[in-house]
Amino acid sequence: MIPRLPRAILVIYLKRIGDILLTTPVIAQLRALFPQAQIDFLVYPEYADVLEGNPHLDGIVLFPGRRPWLWPGAMARRRYDWVFDFLANGASAWASFLSRAPHRIAFESRYPRFVHNIQIARPAGPLYSPLEKLSLLERAFPRLGAPGWDMRLRYCRPELFIPQAGKDAWGKTLRGDGFKRDGEPLILLCPQSRRATRRWSASGYAQVARALAESGARVLCLWGPGEETEAARVVSLAGNGPRVQTAPQLKDTQDLGAFLSHADCLVTNCNGTKHVAVALGVPTLTIHMSSDPRVWNPPNPAGEGFHPLHPVLQNPQPEAVLQAVLKLLAAKRAA
Repeated sequence: MIPRLPRAILVIYLKRIGDILLTTPVIAQLRALFPQAQIDFLVYPEYADVLEGNPHLDGIVLFPGRRPWLWPGAMARRRYDWVFDFLANGASAWASFLSRAPHRIAFESRYPRFVHNIQIARPAGPLYSPLEKLSLLERAFPRLGAPGWDMRLRYCRPELFIPQAGKDAWGKTLRGDGFKRDGEPLILLCPQSRRATRRWSASGYAQVARALAESGARVLCLWGPGEETEAARVVSLAGNGPRVQTAPQLKDTQDLGAFLSHADCLVTNCNGTKHVAVALGVPTLTIHMSSDPRVWNPPNPAGEGFHPLHPVLQNPQPEAVLQAVLKLLAAKRAA
């Protein structure tokens, strides 16, 4: 019997820049498999710009902040065939249930099966987050009456789509301010993380910034809402005048992506900015403290370890960070 193809699919991940980006390979894979299906993504309004311009999506559905009593009818009217809930928290489980989709799929969780009526065991051992999410599709397909479809699991880079006009605007600004010059690499630092246990020391970042500036690089320290003081502290500790400065304020994820696209390297904690850089193909050195690097860093598609453009160091000394950045810059020059 030929399986019935889905007419409409909803993917759910409501929050956090990095987690939403790490779900974008699922969207691309669904589009490749079901080119005629309506594919939507449910997200909180403040994170919708992470998905702007994604050509694999038909719609971005905003989880309501107002008039929630209208939500049940609005969800049911969309008549989804499949709902993939990759977050499986209270709000996303509620949305899954209210969709009335015949098939509501998630990894096994504390929610009963009338909420997610297809629950899949997580794969054993840590996997890069997009690959774990893709494994949910692969394992769910036999339950959806589609045992013959082969997911061909492999590394898929997260995707972020930035208009060229935004990139051009930041390129002009960076050149005008003297931060984008021939022969002087532009290094961005991101010393923040929403979890304190994931943060490398401000003094470590400052030492690396100072050494990079002395080697001829230009260094800008990124910051978001409530983070300017920490960025200014790193710059102050670095003490290298105009070669090390705080970055300008960036208004949203699209603006951050346009700005990051001009970096020769990003040095960062495990955070959302790091995933933006990876999605754009910017060489990225991630400093891991408490988080598992196997979950949050792309694997090497050619063999063991991590992707050569996106190396990892765990609780390193500043000299190790400096040498890793210099290696990335040398590889970029040689490419």
